[in-house]
Amino acid sequence: MATSVASGSGRLHFKDPVYRGQGCRQAHWVQNIAVPRCMQKELSWSHGVSKGLLTKKHNYSHPQIKEDRKQSRVVIKSCLREGYNKYFDFAVIGSGIAGLRYALEVAKHGTVAVITKAEPHESNTNYAQGGVSAVLCPSDSVENHVQDTIIAGAYLCDEETVRDGSDTVCHGVDTLNTETQDVVRFISKVTLLASGGAGHIYPSTTNPPVATGDGMAMAHRAQALISNMEFVQFHPTALADVGLPIKPREARENAFLITEAVRGDGGILYNLGMERFMPFYDKRAELAPRDVVARSIDDQLKKRNEKYVLLDISHKPKENILSHFPNIAAECLRYGLDITQQPIPVVPAAHYMCGGVRAGLQGETNVRGLYVAGEVACTGLHGANRLASNSLLEALVFARRAVQPSIDHMRSSRIDLGASRLWSWPVMPKSLGDTVLNNIVRRTREVRKELQLIMWEYVGIVRSTTRLQTAEKRIGELELEWETYLFQQGWEPTMVGIEACEMRNLFCCSKLVVSSALARHESRGLHYTIDFPHVEESMRLPTVIFPCSPVNSTWSSRQLHRQQIC
Repeated sequence: MATSVASGSGRLHFKDPVYRGQGCRQAHWVQNIAVPRCMQKELSWSHGVSKGLLTKKHNYSHPQIKEDRKQSRVVIKSCLREGYNKYFDFAVIGSGIAGLRYALEVAKHGTVAVITKAEPHESNTNYAQGGVSAVLCPSDSVENHVQDTIIAGAYLCDEETVRDGSDTVCHGVDTLNTETQDVVRFISKVTLLASGGAGHIYPSTTNPPVATGDGMAMAHRAQALISNMEFVQFHPTALADVGLPIKPREARENAFLITEAVRGDGGILYNLGMERFMPFYDKRAELAPRDVVARSIDDQLKKRNEKYVLLDISHKPKENILSHFPNIAAECLRYGLDITQQPIPVVPAAHYMCGGVRAGLQGETNVRGLYVAGEVACTGLHGANRLASNSLLEALVFARRAVQPSIDHMRSSRIDLGASRLWSWPVMPKSLGDTVLNNIVRRTREVRKELQLIMWEYVGIVRSTTRLQTAEKRIGELELEWETYLFQQGWEPTMVGIEACEMRNLFCCSKLVVSSALARHESRGLHYTIDFPHVEESMRLPTVIFPCSPVNSTWSSRQLHRQQIC
């Protein structure tokens, strides 16, 4: 996988025209880097690692920049040497809207390393179709937007700030070069997690392949508080490849989103018996909120034992369909489906995590030096359900809010030159040989699919206590089986690999979702359980997971705490 990291002082330059006019000085481009784990003071390293990387250079024509790039070759070679430390004021994990917004600001005040996982654009930001929610119309108001957000969040929106009383300190991250397979340690005064969500704990997700919950899992292992993980937003209509006339040659890494505008334009949902079903679930029919539509589709699939439902817009004029939905029409036509004449096969897909690393109003966490922004964070803004188009807005606002506090922390802190010696270095499992490594990769991919199916079957849109307990048991057994297999193959605790790191992070996030869901004895927002089908006012509290173990929080020792909202 091609990866890269940008580091430097002063202003950072990113691909034009997104940040046109931003200068660049003393910027060193370090190619092919993958991401890490948080370093903690007084805590042992977790052996989980999430691969990462960042952004590529574009349009460097300025003479000084050319000279800087020439000089940086020595830096690149030394940086990629196994066991090498790099020191920065700020380490930013993620190149989505939150990470880049933050990096552009703090780059004016110190050295910055931006680390991301695939291509620079490969984040949920790039896939967002709804835009940024804002008050622009004279007939609208900020107060209305606030009320819409609170109502959509099922009155669980939280404005409380996390109080920092922790002895845990984040010192930076370990990174894995996904091309050379070398490990580089980035030590920093401030670390911002902006690594996105965890959609790939489910088999169908609109998220890009990088969304494997790496940031949430790393933060959890670093003793950060995790909140509201039970609230997983499912988009009701993603393209169901199984229902296409011509099947894709390979399974998609992320589902193709069929925008809600299709339903807004008059699209009708049918089961495979061509029976319209939405009016039986909600008087608003296809125009009901996405969580209602997703639950209704899920109910139809389970009752009828079907794999998908049909979304039909073919009764509308052909020219209107093609002008309003050209991308959807083109994508479906690739697989032999003409949406002007045929219904579209659709299925719900994991779309957004409303929970995450618990953050205050300035992006701070209970781990000193660690800030969060974007989907990886749980700021409380979304509550139990996200209002459409609020995610990009939240990412922009909280990334900006985190700037000054993190600058203040940076100026009052010093880089602990001895911190790196407190923990063992992650190593690549090269000594195991290609045959063993190939077997491990193959088995890990099988386990990943098994985990995703468990999550969809038992921790999906409609839940029950029995299903959640079954998921808890089966996930624990599957994880133990997989870890035992690794041990039998000679895998040591300090060894890291892309598939293994992602697998551990997926296990971690799946368990966090199940634990939080079991603790909520009501149905609110995105969490619906048949055992507690109603909203309970006494339960209008966030779920907060406190890790117990000083090294690696285990499932059996989890603690869940509910904090009263003032």
